[in-house]
Amino acid sequence: MRQLPAEQAVVDAGTGWTWGLDFPERLPSPAGPPPTSYNQGAHLAAARRAHAAGEPIPVAICCAFELPGPVHLPVLEAALLSLVRRHEVLRTSCHPTRWGVSLQVHDAQDVRLERRSHSVPLQTHAATRAHVDALLRQVDPVTGPLVVMGAVIRAHSATVHVVYDHLVADVMSAALTVAELVTTYENLLRGRRPDTDPAPGFLDFAREERAYNQALHASDERLAHWRAFTSREAGFYPGFPLGLGTQAGRRYPVANHTHLLLPAPMTEQLQAACRASGGSVLTGLLAAMALSVRDEGGPDVYRTMMPTDRRRASRYTHSVGWFINAVPLEIPAPRTAGFAALLAGARQGLEAGRAQAQVHHLRARQLLSGTGTSPTADRAVSFFSYLDFRRVPGAGHPSMRAAAVHVWSAATSGSYFWFHRDHDGLHLNTLYTATPQAHRTVGSLVTTLQRVLHAFTKMS
Repeated sequence: MRQLPAEQAVVDAGTGWTWGLDFPERLPSPAGPPPTSYNQGAHLAAARRAHAAGEPIPVAICCAFELPGPVHLPVLEAALLSLVRRHEVLRTSCHPTRWGVSLQVHDAQDVRLERRSHSVPLQTHAATRAHVDALLRQVDPVTGPLVVMGAVIRAHSATVHVVYDHLVADVMSAALTVAELVTTYENLLRGRRPDTDPAPGFLDFAREERAYNQALHASDERLAHWRAFTSREAGFYPGFPLGLGTQAGRRYPVANHTHLLLPAPMTEQLQAACRASGGSVLTGLLAAMALSVRDEGGPDVYRTMMPTDRRRASRYTHSVGWFINAVPLEIPAPRTAGFAALLAGARQGLEAGRAQAQVHHLRARQLLSGTGTSPTADRAVSFFSYLDFRRVPGAGHPSMRAAAVHVWSAATSGSYFWFHRDHDGLHLNTLYTATPQAHRTVGSLVTTLQRVLHAFTKMS
């Protein structure tokens, strides 16, 4: 599986199909709307502000995968419906109210899959791209829908897309979706009973997350790392350390690219070199990024926010939702440090950051800066992410190995670096402000990063 810009994906010609979800019209429960997570609350608040200003800012996460053989359409539809019924967050709808946006979770048996368009001829690459682009642009956290699905079906295969608004899913959800849909489809096709038990629900996670974080207070020892981290920075979140040519508070069109950093054999060499010095591919990447930023004119300490998946070692391992928190990292890159020392610094910085996984960054910001739990978009935040797609469920399945995940947004104020590993090697997906200076800055940084990683593979 690889994280790619949607524009980079090639979908062969076929007939286009689109599905949406149909929910019954019901009044909210007397107990009130379901709780949102910290991420969801901030996402909805930002979306409402953007809608009020006439500038919608959807962030879509899409998975794309191939089904071989003549595709049995009713079976595919049954698999899609099964996915939604198993994961309660996908059965959520948004309803604007005079107080904001109310979320409602619908009972599994009440959800219907509705064909929105079917058997539309898509005879060119441009037509299939337009089909995918239309799916990406449909999701909206304020007006809905939050989930749309589509397929391009041919005589001997089909390309399937499932698109989520970020409100209900993260990047790992895309990988879990592909694994579950492929398994369910194959089981149904062979007459086997698929897993229909409800997955552990995201709403339970949101309640647990809020309960833990609401018990924190400003002088809490669990905020000590955050307190030290923010005392060195003008502002709560670390800014991107290199110039992007952007103005604070302004959003820009998006540039989105995926780069091959190392092919699979060289990635194995990197892993071996890092392990020999007490590190890992992740600590090697952090050290390489810190070194590259420094060589590009940045500081000697790389400061960044790193998403961490809260599913790990929990009952939510296979659940779809937005289970991500972001933790603060400081990775030193002193000019006198050798390879082993760089890795040791990266490992220490990573361990210190990961220890903050339960403390949600928005709650920490509220307690330490008194600015609420809605993040501001006044500048580019330093963002580093790493996923090893070889480790997700079903990673070895042919459909999974060839699958893609797309993160799409119409505009951004910052820069995002998603490092990821698959069976073909180590890759980097970048999404950043499409200014002339940002193009130069990111392009030069990626070149330096490739050079540093190549050098790391030769360490022993």
